[in-house]
Amino acid sequence: MDCRARERVLDEAYPLFRFSGACKDLVSAYKFRDRRSLAPFLAELLAAAAERLWPDWSIVPVPPRPGKLRERGWDQVERLARELEGRGFAVARPLERLGSKQQKRLGREARLANARAAYRLKEGATPPELALLLDDVVTTGATAEACAAALKAGGSRKVSLLILAAD
Repeated sequence: MDCRARERVLDEAYPLFRFSGACKDLVSAYKFRDRRSLAPFLAELLAAAAERLWPDWSIVPVPPRPGKLRERGWDQVERLARELEGRGFAVARPLERLGSKQQKRLGREARLANARAAYRLKEGATPPELALLLDDVVTTGATAEACAAALKAGGSRKVSLLILAAD
């Protein structure tokens, strides 16, 4: 009920799956166990939803936390964005993430505050009018809301979120 009481910047969110069971195993293998070979399969699932629901929108991947590339050696969301780009989707990268704490280690209110200060438009970037944020898993929605706020402040008229799974 807390979620319903909050004012939202994000226009809508569309998870392909619930983050549990086999889906959790699949996404976790991709995200945490370096199963990059799953990217084409996962991108195909995302592409089907994007083509059906947002055919003329530009995909905007949620940028990684600074240091993530050093720690893991790759960015799973960017990998999905490149797969989608290779399938003909327009992909824009106007967002950047500033140094901040890891969201997964914070509670709900701390996530909201942390995310608000963590995302902004890159200097000189112009976001797409219709932006389809892309992320792998959503928990509280704090990251998506912060990204949507930055995109709308920069000129996006609508911002929706497409994710593999909702926790």
